[in-house]
Amino acid sequence: MQADDQAAPDGADWGKPLMRFDAAWQAFESRLCTGVLVAEVAALALWVFLRGLASDYFPGENAAGLICRVILTTAAFGTIAHLATRNRPVMVQRAGVSAAMFVGIFAARLWAHSGVVWSSNLLNWLQNASIFMLIGGLRGLVTRLTFWLAFLGASLATSRAKHIHIDVLLRYVPSKLRVPTAVIGWLGAAVVCLVAFCGFVDYIAIAQYQASASEPCPGDATAICNAPVSEKLGVVLKETEADFFILGRQASLDIRSLPHVIAGSSYETWMTAADWNAWIDGGDWTSHFDKTAVDAQKMATDSPGATHIPAVEVPGSGGSARGLLVRELDFIFPFGLLMIALKFLLRIAIVLSGNIRLDPAAELDEDGLTRATQRDEEAAEELRA
Repeated sequence: MQADDQAAPDGADWGKPLMRFDAAWQAFESRLCTGVLVAEVAALALWVFLRGLASDYFPGENAAGLICRVILTTAAFGTIAHLATRNRPVMVQRAGVSAAMFVGIFAARLWAHSGVVWSSNLLNWLQNASIFMLIGGLRGLVTRLTFWLAFLGASLATSRAKHIHIDVLLRYVPSKLRVPTAVIGWLGAAVVCLVAFCGFVDYIAIAQYQASASEPCPGDATAICNAPVSEKLGVVLKETEADFFILGRQASLDIRSLPHVIAGSSYETWMTAADWNAWIDGGDWTSHFDKTAVDAQKMATDSPGATHIPAVEVPGSGGSARGLLVRELDFIFPFGLLMIALKFLLRIAIVLSGNIRLDPAAELDEDGLTRATQRDEEAAEELRA
């Protein structure tokens, strides 16, 4: 049963595969939604704790570093105490865990200045010279995961008829007109989503990828016409290939940088000029960029102490690649709208097959609302008594 409809087992056979496909799609999105949520929480927690550990503590000043260490210490002490007393009586276990966490609050003071340099180096590497740099750092990752989570939730809500809608008309039209009325509404919603999908793709191609919005009209060079969609998508495809090449090259740098960062070496100074030049020579840069611009990235090796930050640069751009992949991640918006439009169309097909029976009052049969009604009635009886 769904919010506004009920399963109809006597529907047409051709609609039953659509029902199974819809159920499998929902199951996949539910798992994906869980994974995205876990990744978002993990990224946010990592950023918060690294910021805390990278903050030194001095009395009367910012205590973020001390608070972070208190949380970690009490959690560690409490976990150890729980494991040590798991076979003891409940009261003994509770007392032991409480005492351990209380001790952990004061024990955190013992390492208030420890790990500051190491944590700061790791955080700065993640933010400025790792793959995360390409999407704006850990906070940029959290932002994009939030957008993705929102569209996954919207897609699931559409499948389960829990999207925002006004059902007054559906409740009062004759039962024979309920299906046509619902289909018209869903079809209109699908059209809106598809139009928005096309608009977003066109905007991203022009604003983010610098594709030409217009060009001289064929046969009349004095007139201006809209550039063909194929040309805009061609620009997007070419730039995306170059961006993913950059992503791969940054990943190769990260593999080499990680052992140095974990060991506590400065992420900015471990790579010599010779290492940087050899790394550039190891990639097929000229397949995506001009050879002159690629050669211009190389460093002079006459200074033995010269180093280079292990962060990829876009040849010919004159700067780093920070935020480069944000434009690819912006496609979350049109892709999410496309999925919602397809959900509406799938729902229309299932309803027309007769495998779902529309019932505007079905949501009153949901367990949560039924229990709520019962609680209201019990509370009213108590007041009357």
